[in-house]
Amino acid sequence: MHKGKLFYIGSLHFFVDIYAPFFALYMVTAGLDPVKAALIASVASFISNGIQPFLGYLADRIRGKLPIFLGLLIGALSMSLIGLTRDYRLLFLLVLIGRLGISLFHPAASNIASAAGMARKEQGFSIFITMGTIGFALSHPFFSSVTTLLGNRFSFLLALPAVIFAFSYLCFSRLEITGTIEKLNLPQAGHILLERAFPLSILFFIMVFRHGFIMTLSFFIAKIFSEWGFSRVSFSLANTVFSIAAAAGVLVSGYMATRIKAKTILLLSLLGFLPFFALLIFFGEAGALWPAFIFLALTGFMLQMAHVPNVIIGHRLVPEMTSTVSGILMGFAWAIGDFGKIAAAAFSGVFSWAPGIVSGVIIMAILPLAAAVLTNFLPEQQKPGLKSGDTA
Repeated sequence: MHKGKLFYIGSLHFFVDIYAPFFALYMVTAGLDPVKAALIASVASFISNGIQPFLGYLADRIRGKLPIFLGLLIGALSMSLIGLTRDYRLLFLLVLIGRLGISLFHPAASNIASAAGMARKEQGFSIFITMGTIGFALSHPFFSSVTTLLGNRFSFLLALPAVIFAFSYLCFSRLEITGTIEKLNLPQAGHILLERAFPLSILFFIMVFRHGFIMTLSFFIAKIFSEWGFSRVSFSLANTVFSIAAAAGVLVSGYMATRIKAKTILLLSLLGFLPFFALLIFFGEAGALWPAFIFLALTGFMLQMAHVPNVIIGHRLVPEMTSTVSGILMGFAWAIGDFGKIAAAAFSGVFSWAPGIVSGVIIMAILPLAAAVLTNFLPEQQKPGLKSGDTA
């Protein structure tokens, strides 16, 4: 592995993902309607993630630095402006532009991370994903600390670190998007993808179902903790607890992948989360904060263990187009999966024993179980282990 490259691109990933969940906390602190907020988040995500395969193809074709620079800059600036308004139309525009920037960054940066991992792609990619997930985890405390101190109208100040990092990357870094062939044209890309359409489709739907539940839980967890009667400090930390544990799950899965088959890790994750999620609901409804945090963390850890194998299997299937594959599996799949938020909001309060939005989240828990069934249709992978010539 090229550890220097991995940690540098991972640090950029940190500063992209720290801005992504701002709107979920702003929904709570600004008293926005959860159905309207979920609709804004889901539609903006659908549009931005839906075009991510195309953005990935552009990254594979154009290469260079521009997709990463613009993605970080646009994503951070737009998401940092949401505190200036409570108008739903303007919020939709800001969230959409921010999500487009984030979608531009991810497939391009994934290309660099996958290449830097060399034969240890799972470990390398797990480092990249973990650093982004840590940024995601620190998002709510970052947003809450500044807006609590200065007020929502000063949320634009949150963009400053990302702006500095973006221009530093553009001016000083040598990291650029690469590929295994000279340059892809559209017919070549279509032919390559069609040849491997079936296994890619299975990976796609696994990601749709996984992401649908993970993002529904992540988006509503602050509101769920609020409805359970916990304090603002507690519900502001809920997504952080979930995401840090998820980051640990990503990192552990990358190292497990050198010893255990990817399909086995997928199944362990997609089935193993369920008892911890059930205990989260039990203790949350009982008003027991620390047990709820513990089982929230274990739920996040188990769920995100599947992320690295879900993507890296795709990278190994189509090494010529890793940015495009990332755009499909971490873009278009996310776009479809994000509608889980709307479905969860629609089922709010259907269970008398779990009032509020938590009822809808419980119903969405069927999605990872459906993904577990789909793993049976994936092709067998070669036995885990290092390839010759790989170095740490």
